[in-house]
Amino acid sequence: MVSRAIQDLTETDLIYLEKLLGEKFAEQLEADKTWASKNHYDRPGNKKKQILRIMDAIRSQKRLTTVAKW
Repeated sequence: MVSRAIQDLTETDLIYLEKLLGEKFAEQLEADKTWASKNHYDRPGNKKKQILRIMDAIRSQKRLTTVAKW
């Protein structure tokens, strides 16, 4: 179930959230490269999977928002 606050987000809001998460994801990728080259093992506390899950949820909500308009 989706909270009312998330349902009330406009498509513009969702696009902005997706953009912010994309920027954070890019930062995580860059940090991973730097960490791996210096330490020769995966970086602990990696947030890439969490960011991807949230981005998928936002994309799904965007699809629901556009379908509801029809």
